[in-house]
Amino acid sequence: MGFTVRFGGNLRKHDDYGPPRIRPSLPGSDYFVRSDGLSWYVFFGAEGRGVLRNIFLDGNTFRDSHSVNKKPFVGDIQGGIAVVMGRARLAYTHIFRTKEVRYAG
Repeated sequence: MGFTVRFGGNLRKHDDYGPPRIRPSLPGSDYFVRSDGLSWYVFFGAEGRGVLRNIFLDGNTFRDSHSVNKKPFVGDIQGGIAVVMGRARLAYTHIFRTKEVRYAG
C-alpha cells in the first residue's frame, strides 16, 4: 500500500505516471507525453509491503536450504524531481528502504 504526491509547473501538459523507479516500489513508468514548453515537478511517496515469501531470503521452496531471518513488513520513502522539455525527461529519485533482514547480535 502506498501513495505518491507531486507538485510542479505545467502539470496539465505533463501527462505521465512518474519517473521509473527501482523495483519493488511505487508505480512509475517510462511513458510520458512530450511537452511543448518546460514542465517540471517534485514528488514524494511512501509505501509499505507485507512479504510472505522471498525465495532469496527464505531459501528453497521444496527442501531445506540456507536462509536468513527476514522482516515480514518493509517500507520505502522516496522523493525527487523531474523535468520535461520537448521529447526528453530528466529525473532524479532518491529512495530510503528499510532493512529486510533481522541481524543477530
